Amino acid sequence: MSEEAVAIPRVMTLELATNSVRNTTFSTSDDDPYYEVVTRFWHPHVTKINKLDLVSGAMNTVCEINNEGSDVKIRFASNDPDKITVEPVQRGKKTNGPPLGEWVSTESILKLAPERPGGIFTDSDGTRYRWKTHNRNLLLIRCDDDTRLPVAVYHRYKRHLGFWRMRKHAQLEIKQPDVIKNMEGLIATYLLVERQRRHPISLK
Repeated sequence: MSEEAVAIPRVMTLELATNSVRNTTFSTSDDDPYYEVVTRFWHPHVTKINKLDLVSGAMNTVCEINNEGSDVKIRFASNDPDKITVEPVQRGKKTNGPPLGEWVSTESILKLAPERPGGIFTDSDGTRYRWKTHNRNLLLIRCDDDTRLPVAVYHRYKRHLGFWRMRKHAQLEIKQPDVIKNMEGLIATYLLVERQRRHPISLK
């Protein structure tokens, strides 16, 4: 009698192109998904997260973070499919895409821990996750999971002999991508927590 097949959880590995929290990309090997993080020098306080639309080939802004002042703001694109731009365009070209919502405090989705890098990320379905550090790597753990198994793990980049050119890019390994409802929120909160870790004063 054959054994019943057991589904193996799909792991999504997003590779970071650079070690910057202001300008980089998050992408899988097949660019599905592909996100770019952009902070223009003429708008140094606004970081945009753009996502590649595989149908149209356009880059649509799905999230913006405004860190001007003491209260960091964030806003996300609408999830209404009727408002998403799908006209054929040249791959990588920026379009208006779905409209962005109102600016809200980042505390609506992320409550940073005051004493150490990390915080509580609230997904769009209300599920709460905790960003925490372990062996210099960031982990995302579901707050109500007694097993404490990570949902996502950030792996630092590696250099040749520790200081030469990069031999392995940093990766955000999402072990349970199907349970994350707001992937843009996950990336945005990673950027905020990592920025807090590197620059403790900048987000206070």
